[in-house]
Amino acid sequence: MTQSATPGIVAREPIAVATSAADMTVDWFRSALKDHIAPGSPAITDVALEPIGSGLLARMVRAVLTYADTTSAPASVVVKFPTDDPGSSGLAQAMGLYELETSFYRDIAPQLTEMSLPKCYHSYFAPDSNAFNLILEDLSSRTRPGDVLQASSLDDCASVLHQLVNFQAPLWNSPALQALEWIANPARTFGIFDGLSAGLGPFLERFGHGLEPEHVQLFESVLPRAGEWVRNWKAPTVVQHGDFRTDNFLFGTDSTAGAATVIDFQTVRLGPPGVDPAYFLGSSLPTESRRSAERDLIADYHQQLVGAGVTGFDFDACWSSYREGALYGVFLFVGSASQVESTERGDRLIVDQIRRYADMALDLDSVGVAGLN
Repeated sequence: MTQSATPGIVAREPIAVATSAADMTVDWFRSALKDHIAPGSPAITDVALEPIGSGLLARMVRAVLTYADTTSAPASVVVKFPTDDPGSSGLAQAMGLYELETSFYRDIAPQLTEMSLPKCYHSYFAPDSNAFNLILEDLSSRTRPGDVLQASSLDDCASVLHQLVNFQAPLWNSPALQALEWIANPARTFGIFDGLSAGLGPFLERFGHGLEPEHVQLFESVLPRAGEWVRNWKAPTVVQHGDFRTDNFLFGTDSTAGAATVIDFQTVRLGPPGVDPAYFLGSSLPTESRRSAERDLIADYHQQLVGAGVTGFDFDACWSSYREGALYGVFLFVGSASQVESTERGDRLIVDQIRRYADMALDLDSVGVAGLN
């Protein structure tokens, strides 16, 4: 198996949705992985599960699989399934996160032949219950997980932006995306952003103690205009990851792994290209480091886009899109963070991130570039 080529074929035949680790039996894995185990191959005889990750909107386990005999089938996989926290589950349902990620692996991932993605063995969403399952390649032996609470190196930032080029360039202004109703219809995005202003009061009540007055002033001025902002998005259009931060990358630790592998596609949508790079750099670098490095990093990202065949998008347009894109982190965190399950790490992450995004939006006059002043 490889992490740096076209993802595997996604199993399409529905099986029972595993909503907890207890549902992930030997028989369940036999059914879920049957398209990836050749007929006559040794059967799965045992499964050992280990909780992994600290995701707020979904749960994950690593499943170590034992077979009756030697086989080329996967020795371990990662399974993603719904959270059991009511608040986080409600947020995931309202934003359509589970449907978006399973649809991404079905319809879009196979078109991204240069992007480093984990192989997908099974992807299924049950609309009646908002339950889902993803079974993905386990890359833990060859990668290290990113940690958004640790400052990224400039080399890691460059690797991530290179993967962003591999994500954006193949589907830049692609008419084929308009045939995919689940991502082409902006109603879901409009609905999400229309609702973000309601999160301002609860956000300030829960996290306001960690903010500066200028941050609060920024939030109070722009959150009521979140719906207006997203309706004013203009071409060029790309597939946005929507949560493009260090926690959603696996960084290679040996020569068999790519420099950066992208995971977690629960918030994909169509929109302008500057959102993902701004969201990434704003969260991954301390404010002073971001200020000194961002222009060079974006210039290199732009050169790679041009090298990948993107036309009609000069550096000034790229820089402007990046500057405006800094508002995305402000809208997303302030508008929705108060609904997420409270944990020590989660709350620390939210305060740390929103301070960086607020400073970034103020530094870059994102409000002015967006015409919201």
